[in-house]
Amino acid sequence: MNTYDEAHALAKAIRECDEMKRLTQAAEKIKSNADAGKMVKEYIMAQMKSDYAKLAGQETDGQEYRHLQELALLISNNSDAQEYLQAFIRWNQVAADIQKIISDAMAQGMDVLDLQK
Repeated sequence: MNTYDEAHALAKAIRECDEMKRLTQAAEKIKSNADAGKMVKEYIMAQMKSDYAKLAGQETDGQEYRHLQELALLISNNSDAQEYLQAFIRWNQVAADIQKIISDAMAQGMDVLDLQK
């Protein structure tokens, strides 16, 4: 088995999977809807900022939380934005699963480097 051939096969499978197709189709819709695209970008950036703050142990600002809620409401009223965000979230779940599978396989034999023990 050639690892590179398998990697190319995985890339092809990713391009052809339902989740990626839905994400790509939803992306095309918001490209032609500037308001939807702007809302989605703003929501994703605000969500990432909030997530990073939580990871850093920082308290979430009530104003930031309200802003996220307002954006979520706007998105829920825009079918193109809502469709894209749902496809984006689903794709991220699939991508995280794929990354975990690959990372676990790549970690074999490296446990001897665990300096925590």
